[in-house]
Amino acid sequence: MDAIKYIEKLGLEPHPEGGYFKQVYGNDETGTKAVSTIYYMLTDDKISAFHRLHDMTEIWYFHAGERLNLYVINPDGELVVHHLFANNEMQVVIEPEQWFAAEIPTKNGFCLVGCSVTPAFNYENFELAKKDELLKAFPQHAELIERMCVN
Repeated sequence: MDAIKYIEKLGLEPHPEGGYFKQVYGNDETGTKAVSTIYYMLTDDKISAFHRLHDMTEIWYFHAGERLNLYVINPDGELVVHHLFANNEMQVVIEPEQWFAAEIPTKNGFCLVGCSVTPAFNYENFELAKKDELLKAFPQHAELIERMCVN
């Protein structure tokens, strides 16, 4: 299937940080669920901008499409690049306080993943990176930060 068919089949909608998504389970903002899940899709040259979660762990699962690069900056500044793809990593765990962003390196096609957050996602524990602050904290990753931040 192509991206349009997945978007229609799964009922995906535009996501505020880039791409498309559909809430599947536990995303009721009550904070009472142990886990929440979404489908998430990036297409072509779109990105998931650098962001981090406080007190929540996120797990990404590869489902279909092109390879997805998932960039993770640890609090100590170490950069780890994960390659979500059928022939490589198919699951990646993002720990609380790690900055992370994603893109399709070829800038073509789409990548469909599932994301689980535990405890269940809430916007109070979500932080979208401010480019200037991230550059100050991690100047060694300036090129990547410039490309993967939206503000």
